[in-house]
Amino acid sequence: MTKATMRICRRLSVVLLLLTCAAAAGELGASLQLEGRMACQRGAAWLIACQAADGSWQQDTALSAQAALALVAVAADVPSARAARSQAIAYLQESLAQTAPPLSPDALVAVLRLFLREDIAVPPKIVARLHAQVAAGETPARDAMPILETLLLLQRGAVAAQPGAPAGQEQETARLVELLYAKIMADGENSGEQLGECLAARMAMGAAAVGAAAQQRLKELRGAAGSLRFTELYWLARVLYAQADAEATWRTPLLIMLLEKQRGDGGWGGNEENPEIRLVDSAWALQALAVLLAEALPQGE
Repeated sequence: MTKATMRICRRLSVVLLLLTCAAAAGELGASLQLEGRMACQRGAAWLIACQAADGSWQQDTALSAQAALALVAVAADVPSARAARSQAIAYLQESLAQTAPPLSPDALVAVLRLFLREDIAVPPKIVARLHAQVAAGETPARDAMPILETLLLLQRGAVAAQPGAPAGQEQETARLVELLYAKIMADGENSGEQLGECLAARMAMGAAAVGAAAQQRLKELRGAAGSLRFTELYWLARVLYAQADAEATWRTPLLIMLLEKQRGDGGWGGNEENPEIRLVDSAWALQALAVLLAEALPQGE
């Protein structure tokens, strides 16, 4: 069978799955649940195969934390994934203990998200660095929503009681939350992009009705040509999981989009010349899958 024929068969199988599940109101049918779990398994296996012997991915702090987060999300009960996650955490803890140049915003927030998810003690200096970068306006648009969510977790006392936390840290976190929220809204309005992140930010700050807007955005993305931003798909999944109408069928189209974009090797991303982009795309795609398959994935903890 030629590669072209295999691609055609793959697309036909996805179309058949979509037709099979179209009647399910808001829930994935058994076939799509199985396909989704298999996609998670392939994606996790690809990430694990890319891990270096020292526990990192490309000796990069941000990539290593993102990959570990993805493994936590979709393969918590798989021994090989648990081992890879443990190796990554050991690498990150050792790296943070060493004297090194200041971490970038994406590295800081990825480490914080992983440590908070795994209930690992967060070094106060990491929080202080994140505060300083946000206050200085050094937050790239792509990192703004993960940072906002992390700041909200910190604001709610996730690390407030830890020894070594500077006085006034809670008040500073609250101030930076408002600053970052304004930035996310402005970036979204000015660029016309980051719409999924904008909706997630509004939900995180207490907006009661953004589910319909998220469904409309998902519909737009389904009909758009070109590549997808897997980060946006993740935040749309988060919004829809929390706020979609009970009769909405958002899981099926979102899963179809992710299945269609998964590559033969199990990963996501189309840039063969830049493995870093593929790793980032794959990590976010897996985290999006974890949200929409929340009731279908086996729980390891």
